[in-house]
Amino acid sequence: MRKACRQASILALVAVILWTGGLFISPQSARAASALELYTPYTAVDAAPGESVSYAIELLNRGGETMKADIGFQNETNGWTYELTAGGRVIKQLAVKAGGSESLSLRLDVPLEIDKGEYRFTVTAGDAQLPLRVFVAEKGTFTSKLEVEQANIEGHADSSFTFSAKLTNQTAEEQTYALAAAADNGWEARFTSGGNGVTSVTVDPNASQTISVELLPPDQVKAGTYSIPIMAANSATKAETTLEAVITGTYGIGLNTADERLNATVKAGGTRSLQLIVTNTGTAKLEDISLTAQTPTDWEVTFEPKTIRSLEPGKTASVQAVIESAEQSLPGDYALNLSANTSQKSADAAIRVAVKSSSLWGWIGILIIAAVAGGIYWLFRTYGRR
Repeated sequence: MRKACRQASILALVAVILWTGGLFISPQSARAASALELYTPYTAVDAAPGESVSYAIELLNRGGETMKADIGFQNETNGWTYELTAGGRVIKQLAVKAGGSESLSLRLDVPLEIDKGEYRFTVTAGDAQLPLRVFVAEKGTFTSKLEVEQANIEGHADSSFTFSAKLTNQTAEEQTYALAAAADNGWEARFTSGGNGVTSVTVDPNASQTISVELLPPDQVKAGTYSIPIMAANSATKAETTLEAVITGTYGIGLNTADERLNATVKAGGTRSLQLIVTNTGTAKLEDISLTAQTPTDWEVTFEPKTIRSLEPGKTASVQAVIESAEQSLPGDYALNLSANTSQKSADAAIRVAVKSSSLWGWIGILIIAAVAGGIYWLFRTYGRR
């Protein structure tokens, strides 16, 4: 009898529990708690300090009616930033039709100052949860970086050497960097950014800026390789690299006459030949040296050869210049400018040319004078007796 009463009491207690539980948990709310699901295929990824990690997430509604869910993000790690978006906008809540799904995106920004290790996060949509893990493989540093696309440039002594450098701010704060170059005596360094000359630049956190560096060698620089350190620095961080300018030699050219005389004579309408000497006075080979002349009106100068294909340092080449004066040239001095030109250098020689009268006119003058004298003599003899 007591056993039967005890069983009946237990059954009654179970019935009360089930009935009271049903007051607080309706079938509809139970279905709602399990109807939403968050899904992404990549729940554990590797990332580097300063990198951004993106997730494509689906919110699924497996229930029989449209459901709304507040979207949240649980982050227990300081320094991380995130953004939850859908349709290109930051969202706080999503509505999902029965049996449908909605897409949302998560962007996680790994801090620059961070320790190596595993970091956990959770995306929530109502009661649905999506655990995520990010593994940082290396410790983040508070540094800056200065990189050059082409650190070695070759040219002659009259060249300017222009380098393109990228300055990267790998810190969590905006940085203003002073720019400097430790160049040898006589070298000049110029920094430009955005087309303007600068001595300092400001770079946002985890951002880069392109800087142009122009190096100008001093006069009479010798051939060789010159290393020029450049740096971008402030009180908190510094970045530096080394540029190389390779000087292949100096360009120099000279032009003179074979006897070093800069004057000549020619008859009106006549010709005169001059032997010119072209000299490579530099340390680099000269190529395609062309000969030209600036002459008085109707004068002409021809060269043989007109072009010297190449001339080694310290060597000379002979050129024949034929000067032809105009027929109507009056006696006197005329200026003639001869030039030897290359794409790098040029040299000039100013020649003073004296034009003399033709000997025919001299004889004609003598005959005229003789005729005048004879006429006067005849007049005296004829009319002097009267």
